Amino acid sequence: MNLMKKPLILIVAAIFAVLGSVAGQATMDLNFQGILSDIQGKKICNEQFDLSVKLMNESGQNILWETSSSTQTDDEGWFGFSIREISQFLLKDGQIKETLVIRMELLPNTMTKWMRKGDDFMVSYTLSPTMIDDAIHLKITRMEGSELVAHSEDHLYAFKDQYPFAYLTGGFLLTDQPPVSINSVDDLKQWLSPNAQEEEGAVSRGVKGGFPAGGYRKKN
Repeated sequence: MNLMKKPLILIVAAIFAVLGSVAGQATMDLNFQGILSDIQGKKICNEQFDLSVKLMNESGQNILWETSSSTQTDDEGWFGFSIREISQFLLKDGQIKETLVIRMELLPNTMTKWMRKGDDFMVSYTLSPTMIDDAIHLKITRMEGSELVAHSEDHLYAFKDQYPFAYLTGGFLLTDQPPVSINSVDDLKQWLSPNAQEEEGAVSRGVKGGFPAGGYRKKN
């Protein structure tokens, strides 16, 4: 997969077949990659923070899977996480279960410099399965309602948050031939990386209205 050099199949509705036929239910892994930058557009590199990720069902907000860890961005400001066999929470015996919520919370720890003690922010996405022509289709939506741009290729399915904002630009990879490869992760990062013009405009899009409602928000 090469998300930059090959023509993209961008599906604005972000709905397409990812799990194959119901009769042949596949095992799927999910991988998230995000790049952190400050409100001036400067990458937050080699910085620590605590990352909490929860996978919940939308209806009852019951926690199906969770992880918490001390995390550090790399030399380019990237961090990520994976949820193995996420398909077990989407389907049961080939039948749709329900919409899932993926909630990420970034919190400062004793080594964090880019975020003050007592501050944190959270972003949530919904992962929604639907049945179309006897096949399972997925879409990912940020909680305030904006659907992620999608691209599919060779059993890989990529989603890009089309409205990056202050601090975080992110996207997802899902594959029905796990695990997600290092090359695929690199391609996702290349697709997500802002171009020079976007980086120059980061200041103007950053902090006028605070964090977008329903997306990235700062707790009091």
